[in-house]
Amino acid sequence: MLTCVQGDITPRQEAKERARYLAEKYDYDATEARKIWCFGPEGTGPNIVVDVTKGVQYLNEIKDSVVAGFQWASKEVCSNYM
Repeated sequence: MLTCVQGDITPRQEAKERARYLAEKYDYDATEARKIWCFGPEGTGPNIVVDVTKGVQYLNEIKDSVVAGFQWASKEVCSNYM
């Protein structure tokens, strides 16, 4: 997402503000944009993990593991944007 590279959206933004920007500028679903789990690599890159699941129990229990795996993969495996 070019917007991440340019710094228009960041992990430090309020989720609602970021969701509104993505919805208005890129027609991104605002509900999904509020569920961005992380940016990568190193927590600030242009790649994101979004929780788009519906009705999955205990998902928050594995969130830290998913984020850690994504951070590793986006840093070590991918040299380009995913």
